[in-house]
Amino acid sequence: MKRFIGTKQFYRTLLTIAIPVMIQNAITNFVGLLDNLMVGQLGTAEMSGVAIVNQLIFVFNLSIFGIVSAGSIFGTQFYGKRDYHGMRDAFRFKVIGNAIICLIAMLGLYTFRDFFISLYLHGSPRSQELAVALKSAEEFLLILLFSLPFFACSQAYASSLREMGKTTVPMFASSIAVVTNTLLNFLLIFGLMGFPRLGVVGAGISTIGCSRSGYFHINCTNH
Repeated sequence: MKRFIGTKQFYRTLLTIAIPVMIQNAITNFVGLLDNLMVGQLGTAEMSGVAIVNQLIFVFNLSIFGIVSAGSIFGTQFYGKRDYHGMRDAFRFKVIGNAIICLIAMLGLYTFRDFFISLYLHGSPRSQELAVALKSAEEFLLILLFSLPFFACSQAYASSLREMGKTTVPMFASSIAVVTNTLLNFLLIFGLMGFPRLGVVGAGISTIGCSRSGYFHINCTNH
């Protein structure tokens, strides 16, 4: 049995790394859910538009995850050998790869936004609900494009910190981002405390604030 079951120290170290990563991923996915829930209070068509954009952004997130995971395989090995030059090369790969993916995604989603959104919409072109969903999706997507660079950079930093066993920093950054997103959602979507009622546009602005707050927290803590 000892060949298949590790020591208590092994599982303690494993959980120390795994649990903050699990919490961070749960919090990150909760942001998209939060947007859908709050925008859903505006109407079904608006919520459909935001949900469509979140599906498109999910593909971008998977691409970033692929680049980051590939670099982390080598970054972890280099950190284990205390090869800091190799770690810099792995980090550089993630930053450059994420930048390329981010540029392609921003250009593609901006240029072909009508085509991608229309793939999810079916019904009569004259339908009022369909028109509202399309308009909401376009407004949300155009604003959300500005958050992609911050997300790409924060993922490169967060993965490098995890390679060194510093998993709590990305977790706290995600927590701060969710709190920022929730607060701005209430203020900008519904127009509370004197803020303008922006609806779907407010949800997009809140997501940008969420991405920036998470990125700056990781960057400042890392330095």
